[in-house]
Amino acid sequence: MKKLSIICLLVVVIILISGCIDGEKTNSKTPTSSQPSINETSKETSASPSISIPSPSDNYSSAAVPDISQPKLIPGEFEINITSYYFVYLRDNHEIHEYTTKGAFDLVEKNYVMYNLSIKNNGTNTLNFSINKLQLHAGDQVFTPTDPGMIFQYPKAWRYVLSEIEKENRLNNTLSLLHPNQTLKGFVIYRVDNYTTLFNRSFSLRYNTTPIPSTFVEKSLEALTVAEQFDYSIAFKTPPYDNNMWKDYSYYPTKPESHNVWANWVNRTVFEYYKKYDEISLPKNKPGNMPLTTIAYAVKVIPEQDLTIFHTNHSIDYEERNSGPYSKKSEGKYKGTQLYVVNDTGEELFNKSIEPLLDDSGLAILDNQIYRPFSENMPQMLIKNATIVHFSFYSIYGSSFDTRFTFNNQDIILDEQHNIILARYDHYKLVS
Repeated sequence: MKKLSIICLLVVVIILISGCIDGEKTNSKTPTSSQPSINETSKETSASPSISIPSPSDNYSSAAVPDISQPKLIPGEFEINITSYYFVYLRDNHEIHEYTTKGAFDLVEKNYVMYNLSIKNNGTNTLNFSINKLQLHAGDQVFTPTDPGMIFQYPKAWRYVLSEIEKENRLNNTLSLLHPNQTLKGFVIYRVDNYTTLFNRSFSLRYNTTPIPSTFVEKSLEALTVAEQFDYSIAFKTPPYDNNMWKDYSYYPTKPESHNVWANWVNRTVFEYYKKYDEISLPKNKPGNMPLTTIAYAVKVIPEQDLTIFHTNHSIDYEERNSGPYSKKSEGKYKGTQLYVVNDTGEELFNKSIEPLLDDSGLAILDNQIYRPFSENMPQMLIKNATIVHFSFYSIYGSSFDTRFTFNNQDIILDEQHNIILARYDHYKLVS
């Protein structure tokens, strides 16, 4: 009897326990309204003003990605304008060893095209701008942007076009959100394959395969051709070459077998002479006595500008600074002149001084079809639809204690008909 009572009691306990378990399962399937589910929490997070675009590796559905348009070039809505551009040629024969740099037979070239861009969203929607969709076309070749963090190696004494590049704001984000009425400014760098491609200059910059309007650029390329082919001895009254650094000026290098030839000014022909000299002379050297050679030719072009050109005369300040018993009197043509070039918005595009103590710089102005040296009486000039061309060139060649350095900078301003209205130069010559 006692055994039967114990068995009945166990059956009742088992039934009660199973009922409690079923109740818990039922309650777990029915959430209370005071505790939000995981899905509800994620909806609140996605409604935050900050927008994040998941990477392809994230396990999100396509519906979770914000709907941001990939822009098309539409005038008045999404526009990309080229404000200036560069062509840069670099070449050297440097072999970098652990502690030294030695010359080699191989000449390594680097060719770059760079565009300074103004990118604006005039529409009402946020746009998804991608720098990787900015492609440079040259014939059947297509180039994509190179590393925006690259650093140009150049002598720090050469402080012009390449140093200007280092100051430029670079577009370095592969993806940028452009909000309505937002403008993005900066420049993008392309490394092209060879010298021929660089100097053919038959480039088309495109976004999403759509060509970027380039009427101004095409006109300025014509102006650049004029500036590169011009014989500046007409303006500067000085032949291009200096054969011994003692004013043995000549229209031709008198010692083609010698590397000690310096440039008074630069155009395309002068650059090509130095480029060819390196190519011919290097194979004549023995491997154990290989000279180092470096050459660079850089051009910056600013198209379609309404310019005001004026100067300030600092000659009084100059005389006061150089009036002591140990001062050096100027033998140069100018005394503390500063040239300023501004556009119609008042932006200063460049200003340059002319060294008063040395005769290694100069200015020439086109006046009644004749190039005249700059004078302190130069009136203010207004030039409509002008093109500005900046040249920088240097060539270094030689071995220890016999190395030639020649550095040249020039500023050229051309009018709408591509007449050279103003030309300024400076040069620096050294042998060690």
